[in-house]
Amino acid sequence: MELREAVIGCLKRSNKSFNSIKQLEKNDRFRQLLDLNHEFFSTLLITYLLLLLAETIWEGRVSAYININYLLIIVIISGAVSVLTQKEEEKPEKVELKTKDYLYIGIMGIAGAFIVWYKIQDIGMLSYLISIVAGVLIILLSILLFEEDEIDG
Repeated sequence: MELREAVIGCLKRSNKSFNSIKQLEKNDRFRQLLDLNHEFFSTLLITYLLLLLAETIWEGRVSAYININYLLIIVIISGAVSVLTQKEEEKPEKVELKTKDYLYIGIMGIAGAFIVWYKIQDIGMLSYLISIVAGVLIILLSILLFEEDEIDG
């Protein structure tokens, strides 16, 4: 009998906390904080990736001033909060890829292939094959990502 009452009490408390979380999400200030966190995450992620790229190309330039692993921890926490509290959004309008978009994707694929080759050029002829495959994957996955929306719609 005591166990049953304890379980019922626990369920009532969890239901109250669940309702309070829903009320908190409806609060305008809380929603503004979540939106601010989402923007903060986007900015911080881009900053982290650029610093990581700079550290990869010029070793020691970034790590002499900041340990980017600490930044990564903040990015992960902010990203987890952003994903877990993400509100449902309407699907954006369909956008068809133009020649300019394909050109941009191609340039990004070539740049990615060059970066991969630059980092693994010490292994010899195999580095060319690996970098070409990486560049092709970047291009194909980018195109697939944009055209997936057209297929779903």
